Amino acid sequence: MLTPLLSTQELSVFPASFDQARQALLAEVKQLDKLPGTAWTHRSLTYEGEGPAGERLSTEQIWVGEPDASRVLVLQSAVHGVEGHCGSAIQADLLRRLNRGRVQLPAGLAVLMIHAINPWGFAWSRRVDEQGIDVNRNFVDFEQPLPVNPGYAQLAQDVLPVSGGLAAGEQALQAYLQEHGQRQYELALSGGQYQFEEGLFYGGRGKSQARLNLEVIINELDCGNRQVALLDLHTGLGPYGHGELICDHPIGSQGMLTAQRWFGDAATLPEAGDSCSVPKQGLVDYAWHEVMGKNSCYLTLEFGTYPLAELLRCLREDHLIRKPGQQPFTHPQSDVVRQQLLRQFYPAEVQWQTLVLLRARQAIQLACAGLFNDC
Repeated sequence: MLTPLLSTQELSVFPASFDQARQALLAEVKQLDKLPGTAWTHRSLTYEGEGPAGERLSTEQIWVGEPDASRVLVLQSAVHGVEGHCGSAIQADLLRRLNRGRVQLPAGLAVLMIHAINPWGFAWSRRVDEQGIDVNRNFVDFEQPLPVNPGYAQLAQDVLPVSGGLAAGEQALQAYLQEHGQRQYELALSGGQYQFEEGLFYGGRGKSQARLNLEVIINELDCGNRQVALLDLHTGLGPYGHGELICDHPIGSQGMLTAQRWFGDAATLPEAGDSCSVPKQGLVDYAWHEVMGKNSCYLTLEFGTYPLAELLRCLREDHLIRKPGQQPFTHPQSDVVRQQLLRQFYPAEVQWQTLVLLRARQAIQLACAGLFNDC
């Protein structure tokens, strides 16, 4: 009864830094050579820039299984850079279990891992990329008029006050919350905005490096002729340690119906209002939705940490103190802000880590079962 649910060795997959995460993952990849009959490939996609210690940045594409597999499980991490500690651990955990024979890859199934989609944010402990772009708001058509978020425009000066610190905007933010309610408040702040470059949840005015790299991978996968189950690994929303399966497929769509068959009532719908998340503009999801064929779905596996109010406070302070183009960050509060943000999105505690790995293993199992039982 007193034996830990997961051993210290199992929990060691959680990395302390981007560079450690990348090296540990690639070490597990090399071990695949020892698995009889296992086909695999690895490619590094270059990412311009460097980490705090001058380390090179890249996104890793790892394929395990036959190249022509008709069913594919996709695991992607660090769309929001600092959240990569969790996502990378889940990816490394699956590779380690494959290498040690604890799980086996059935015939006809391949696993695609996309590691560190936003490696700059992972390395610098920021949620955004080097331009201040939220990669998970960047997937809009930049040839068309950009989405408008009037709620954010109304609150922009209070979200990030020019002077007086965060306290200067609190009264206006609370007044908006009281007048419009929690859902509209969250839509205004986090739904995505394309007007304020230094603001929160800024989707950019062109394709980010992360998007360009991911589009290369998506275009090569031939999703329309395969069954695909995609788990996008995130942290920050919801109760501590709880892994919510969030479905942003449109209500009534084939993708939504597939998600509900595979994951049952655990699949939540922001559009229906039963999720910890609200509907958002420019999600990575939408790029995958466009190419997915029948009996495929995309779900965000979101692990809760601390209350939303604290998350927003951390993000506001981060954006006030650490601005694009300033790295290395020299403000005297930079490291304090970095540590706060890191803890908000990655509580490096055994209880939380255990909840994450157990839930992730379950979600992966459900996704694979769905791929094989829903033909």
